[in-house]
Amino acid sequence: MSSPSPRRETLEQLRRQLRGTRAAAPDNVVGTPTGLATLDRLLPGGGIPGASVIEWISELPGQSAASLALRSAAPLLQRPGCLAVIDEHREFHPAAITTHGIPLSRLLLVRIPAEVSSSSPLRLPKSAAGLSEHSQALWALEQTARCRGVKVILTWLNRCTSAVVRRLQLAVEASGCVLMLMRPAQALQQPSFADLRLHVTSSAADNRFRRIRIQLLRARHSLQSVGTAELLQDSSEQFHDG
Repeated sequence: MSSPSPRRETLEQLRRQLRGTRAAAPDNVVGTPTGLATLDRLLPGGGIPGASVIEWISELPGQSAASLALRSAAPLLQRPGCLAVIDEHREFHPAAITTHGIPLSRLLLVRIPAEVSSSSPLRLPKSAAGLSEHSQALWALEQTARCRGVKVILTWLNRCTSAVVRRLQLAVEASGCVLMLMRPAQALQQPSFADLRLHVTSSAADNRFRRIRIQLLRARHSLQSVGTAELLQDSSEQFHDG
């Protein structure tokens, strides 16, 4: 009996992989509504999916994307668990979360010290010692993503490899938390393993409001992988359905 041809073996392997992918994908991913009807209609499942990685990409390092991420995270924090902010550049203002209805008592703020002296009470584990600040921030991010006491993580990630994002995805799948990555426009040139990839742009609507446009670029577990939504943001950082 002749052995199968290489082409036949390759086709059969692809069929097995496709069947495995279909089995792994949930039939109906239900998200937690953000409370913004326009945004919820855009998101597959009607809200933020649990145990997921979400990329919020913005052209400029403004606050609209971060504010929208915090606003979207607030309903998730109605359940037990904290909001962890990995603040590599030490620029996050904790009071910003209260604007979106998140109490400071639910915040875990993680900052990487610029220097750790020999007399400092801070001791990094051997696995993180000797790493650059950025590498330490990535290490802290991955460890936090594995913590079951954390409900949502917010961090700014200018550069990372696909392998890093994949490890983070596996971490949140194990812990159940939602990881929100604030990323620059350059990330659009990179492949994504995120469950959702959202592109946020803003423009002046009038003297009182800015118009926020959210474009859905990727949805991992949905046939709906494109679409747009528009919101209005006032001077107090609050969002309104347009």
